[in-house]
Amino acid sequence: MKILLGYVPSPTSEAALEYALEEARTKDATLVVLASERSDDPRKNAGDAGREPLHERLEAGGVHFELRNVPRRDDAADDILQTIDNEKIDLVVLGVRRRTPIGKMLLGSTAQRVIMEAPCPVVCVKPKARGR
Repeated sequence: MKILLGYVPSPTSEAALEYALEEARTKDATLVVLASERSDDPRKNAGDAGREPLHERLEAGGVHFELRNVPRRDDAADDILQTIDNEKIDLVVLGVRRRTPIGKMLLGSTAQRVIMEAPCPVVCVKPKARGR
């Protein structure tokens, strides 16, 4: 089984990372991470709030993983959908954030496009609300 995680350094992606790691452990799956990071090498990025680099957190997660750096784009859905098709992905995990109705209408959404076009299940994960 293969699980795909779309990752950018953000609280939404951190929540999705934790979910994807747990799913990969539970299902004994390979976690494929498409990382759009600040530098050319995702192993060197510390992520938000001074966390360990993504590569080190994946190694500590106790799952088989493949970490791939992808260029940061306006619409990452193409990379995600292409990987789903090429790799025979079984599950996609994406972090999502709250948007206003106008924001949804004007800006579009990578998650929305992946949900609509992916041939496999897509799980959208929100970060925990502050103060809870």
